[in-house]
Amino acid sequence: GDCCDECSRNIFPTFASQDETSFDNYPELTGLTFNDLAEVSAATILQFTRLIERVRRTIAHEYGLPLKTILPLQAYSRKYVAGSIQQGGGGGEGDFVTLHTDEATHDGYHYSCVLYLSTQGEDFEGGNFVFNDPDPNAKKSKNTYFDPDDPDAKIEKVSSSDDDDDYAEVEYATLAEEIRKSGRVFTPYGPTRGAAVIFSSGWENMHEVEQITAGTRYCVPCFFTTCPVPDAAYDQMVQGKPKTNEDIADDWLHLLLAHRKEDAHESLGRVKELLMKWHYICAPLSEH
Repeated sequence: GDCCDECSRNIFPTFASQDETSFDNYPELTGLTFNDLAEVSAATILQFTRLIERVRRTIAHEYGLPLKTILPLQAYSRKYVAGSIQQGGGGGEGDFVTLHTDEATHDGYHYSCVLYLSTQGEDFEGGNFVFNDPDPNAKKSKNTYFDPDDPDAKIEKVSSSDDDDDYAEVEYATLAEEIRKSGRVFTPYGPTRGAAVIFSSGWENMHEVEQITAGTRYCVPCFFTTCPVPDAAYDQMVQGKPKTNEDIADDWLHLLLAHRKEDAHESLGRVKELLMKWHYICAPLSEH
């Protein structure tokens, strides 16, 4: 699978309603993962699934893709806490996200979404989502230094034999920031609860999250693939592709609503089956 010819980014300010993203209504949205649903209410599981499916259908509409060709590869609630350091990847806490592209994280990621569960200026400060793009008007210059006391002034190094003592007292933190910004265009977005950013996952959409300076920022990152599932994968399941509405109901119960304790191996297998069967359990039989 791969991205279609149209690569883009979209911001939906009212993708979900306030009620649909309310922690009063769905308290487990603050830290939900499909890998651990034993203590999560059925209402929250259904609401989370509904939101992910809405993203999937929006991607199909936006990019003109058949719905059955798009499957989620990962979706979870993410918490950013001011002053904290992220422990590991995925849903770990932290107060910023470094510049990256999702496709570099997983080559199966073709479309990405971030759905916001809190509002900048009310629940947290800082924490802009930022697209980071090459500046088409930037002039390329080899061996260019930046004066931290005058960011607009460029100091050209004439040759490698020049005396570098003049740069000995450069404030390197400032210099690094100037280098990071040089030749780039930044497009920040201040999150609001219920908004969503949807974009193709490749290098055309490099992005980062600025540091949270106060409060806690909640969101739901989710990633989708167009890689087809081999029929052999379904054949290896205890119950393969659902063929009746009763089969679909059984999959909902087994894969999402059983509320049973699992070890890591059982959880991994269930989530893998859930994501591979996603279209079949979220679409009517006529669309299979």
